[in-house]
Formats: sequence, structure tokens, C-alpha cells
Amino acid sequence: MRKRIGLSVLIMGLAVFALAFAGADPALAAKNKAPKIKKIGYEGSGKVDVDFKYDVEYGKTKITVKDADGKTCKAVITEKDDDDLAFTVKKIVPGKKYTFSITKVRRAGTKKYYTVKGRFSVPAAESVKVKKIEFDEGDSEVSFAFMQDVTWKDPLVMITADEKDFVIKIVEKDEDEIEVRVKGLKKGTVYRYRITGAAPYGTKKYKTITGKFTA
Repeated sequence: MRKRIGLSVLIMGLAVFALAFAGADPALAAKNKAPKIKKIGYEGSGKVDVDFKYDVEYGKTKITVKDADGKTCKAVITEKDDDDLAFTVKKIVPGKKYTFSITKVRRAGTKKYYTVKGRFSVPAAESVKVKKIEFDEGDSEVSFAFMQDVTWKDPLVMITADEKDFVIKIVEKDEDEIEVRVKGLKKGTVYRYRITGAAPYGTKKYKTITGKFTA
């Protein structure tokens, strides 16, 4: 009799375990189907690249980025591929940490969409660097595009050759570019430039930017 009772208890225990395991299995399977991030790379100028471990599919996917204080930052998705997604954050602050959420992403071949979360850090920037210089001969204007967003304070731009300054005035400036009107620049001639009053966005490290370019 005792052996039969012991055997019954053992069978009931195995049954309970089997039921519990069966109940947990769908949740585990769902978790395994959720998209997973393999690598997050900050590429400068507010650009972030997210690589997934597996191929993914997108729905009405949106990106939300927040700084360390929980403040939402303006961000846009710039590229979506089979296994990676890129987005750009406006007015990124050097030396700060950010978190992001990507909605409506699923592993390729599955039905359920998930929200994928991650974090990244922005390296501290000591100076502003020029990315591109363009001379518009028709409008007599020169534009300087920077590699990162900047903060302005009493900006001054000089474009010189043989100690002569060809800048008439600053036409326009925004978070990542400044444009000046010039007089007398000649195509094919090498000029020096000097820009003051620019600092990496979110800092007060105003320094002088200098270099050369060919008109």
C-alpha cells in the first residue's frame, strides 16, 4: 500500500512539473523570437547604427530617444535594412549618455512585433571640425558644414589670401552650418579660413577653427 501511495505521489509530482513546464514554454518561445541587438555604434554627428543578431522586419516603426534626465530628444530614422537600423539625434550633447526605444520590430518570418531598447554614449568633443566647404560662385557665398552640431556665440568668419579678407557678412547660421557672402573669390584659388565663436553643442568650449580650401 505504501509503495502504491509513493508511486502515486511521484506520478502527480511529475504531472504538475510537466504542466508548469508547458505553461512556461510559450513565454520562453516568445522571448526567443524577440529581436535582439548585436551591436550599437555611435558614428558621430548624432548618427547611431543598431545591428540586430538576426534579420528583422518592420511595421510602422518609430524611434524615441531620451537623455540621462529622461528628456525626449528629437530623432529620425534615416535607414532601415534587413539586419540594421540607423537614426540621427538632433542637438546631440558630447559626453552624455542616451537611451532609445525602437517600436514595431520583429524577427523575419514571425508575426509578433516588439519594442527593442538600447543605450549609447556620445564621446566628449573638445573642438568643432569642418566636414565640407562649398563655394557658390553665382551667389558669391561660401558655406561651412560641421561634423557635429554647434553652439554659437558672437561668430566671426574670415576668408583670406595675401592678408586680404574677402568676407562681407554672415548670411545664415544654424546648428551645423554657417554661410557667408564674399566678394572677389576666384575659382581654383587656395584660401585660408578662420571661424570663431563655435563650440560643440551643449558646451561652452568656444575655440578658433582654421584651415584651407580651394574655391
